[in-house]
Amino acid sequence: MNDVMYAGFGRRLLAVCIDHLLFGAMIACVGFVLLFPALLLGFMSMFSMATITIFTLLLWMGIMTLLVGAHWLYYAGFEASSLQATPGKLAMGLRVCDEQLQRLTLRRSTIRYLSHFLSTVLFYFGYLISFFTTRRQTLHDLISDSLVVRWESLPKVLTKASDSVPQLVPEAKPELA
Repeated sequence: MNDVMYAGFGRRLLAVCIDHLLFGAMIACVGFVLLFPALLLGFMSMFSMATITIFTLLLWMGIMTLLVGAHWLYYAGFEASSLQATPGKLAMGLRVCDEQLQRLTLRRSTIRYLSHFLSTVLFYFGYLISFFTTRRQTLHDLISDSLVVRWESLPKVLTKASDSVPQLVPEAKPELA
């Protein structure tokens, strides 16, 4: 197997910036469509009965639930998918994997996603510890037993023309007979 190249802080930071921009743009587009009726109803409720206010509150709660769900699905879903990375990490040539360089399960990816909040609440110390770990792991990587590696580090997937299922081909040295 190739030597593993762990993702550095700079690449990971750029990947997060790309992801925040993409997710923000997506939310802005979808949010405009969803929030406009909520704002309109909220404005109308100032001049009408309390049932519209309750409806507006429920609408806002639904929108917030959708927002949190979309955020979870974006990060945990992409990292648990066959892509093994969010679009930002893909752009930076990074993949998220477990310690055997295999794809994360959705459960482990969700644990990693939730652990991001702990890394942030601790005054970003959870991110900064990557400078002091041998495999450049952050707190959320350590909690979820995951790694962020350069794409070149993962085993190559090759497909034969006759096969429709990709197979992992380990590096083997030819034996002389």
